[in-house]
Amino acid sequence: MLMNRTLASLLAAALTAVLPVSARAESGSDLYARMQRVNSGLRSYRADVTVAIQLHSFPFLSPTLAGRAYYKRPDKTAVQFDAVPAIAGQLKKVVGQIEPPSDWDRLYEVNQTGDDGTTATFRLVRKKNGRIDHVDVKVDDRTATVTEMIYFYKEDGGTIKFDNIYDQIDGNYVVKQQTGKVDVPHYNADISSSFANYRINVPIDDKVFDESG
Repeated sequence: MLMNRTLASLLAAALTAVLPVSARAESGSDLYARMQRVNSGLRSYRADVTVAIQLHSFPFLSPTLAGRAYYKRPDKTAVQFDAVPAIAGQLKKVVGQIEPPSDWDRLYEVNQTGDDGTTATFRLVRKKNGRIDHVDVKVDDRTATVTEMIYFYKEDGGTIKFDNIYDQIDGNYVVKQQTGKVDVPHYNADISSSFANYRINVPIDDKVFDESG
């Protein structure tokens, strides 16, 4: 289906986009250093996830999916849904996905563009050429957590935006709510993901990540 191919390309590009750009921003700043230390003791987690999708373009679907999200250091992530319609396979690629600031210098050219005393802003430019032109990021000065990411596309314009609300569990900041807005030519959708029942630093079999590919 055209809708599934469109969703696949958009979400896959959003996930790939979380790879960085040049001019080490204020890499030596206190905030940037704190950002890279967030969740330094987090080795793994498992959480329940519910994802509600509202398509504002054809075919105007509004499915809600439930499943589990997994993370294992250094960079293994997976989402497994209880039901597996075609759209679920694409959501696996981006739900809960945020490249940690500790990976930014490897993936992007990073520049800090401002700080109003409450929220800092960064611009990330991909080191490898791709569909994404740049990513604008907002960071909470107090917690050093990423609260917003907007991916700007080169081809035909358009954006994908993610906003994050966190819980603090055992000294770790974990996403409680993630809302997304896809606004590109011929495709418009809202995505809302809720995470609950986190289990922190538990054993997770690597098969989870192989099966979620």
